Amino acid sequence: MNSEYQDKTFLLFPGIKYDLTVLKLLRIENDQQYFICADANGLKHLIPEVYYRHYGIKPGDMIRCRLDRINCLGRFFFEPDHPFYELYKTYQFTIKEFNKSGKNDPYNYTVIVEDVFGYEWETKPVQSTTIIPSDMRSVYCCVKALKKARLSLELSDSRLKRSQST
Repeated sequence: MNSEYQDKTFLLFPGIKYDLTVLKLLRIENDQQYFICADANGLKHLIPEVYYRHYGIKPGDMIRCRLDRINCLGRFFFEPDHPFYELYKTYQFTIKEFNKSGKNDPYNYTVIVEDVFGYEWETKPVQSTTIIPSDMRSVYCCVKALKKARLSLELSDSRLKRSQST
């Protein structure tokens, strides 16, 4: 056994953010593209390019990533920081469509909103005692999760009075 060997996989922990250097973009035989990134320990990691294409990541960039998990094969799954949105912060989104269910108070709402890149996301359902005005053009939402560049949003607009049952 080599006494100089150190398993560097034990130096990274899920849930922690790390800076990764983007070394290059690699196309693999199944026509998938991956960013090859290196961490501070010199370990190289693959991040699928398809999810983060609109982030503007390019070789030479230093990107901040959360280590989501390490699977049983020792593969690392990183989530690059979104260029605009942060977890658990509230932002104003343009409304594309309201969905209302329930005929009586409280109403169950979901809202289709548009992000800064033009992607549409549906909010988590919320019960409200307020009828949303048809001329309402934007709504405030909290970013509750971010995985593979997909936003999970929760309505947090003070103009919508939440039902006591939620």
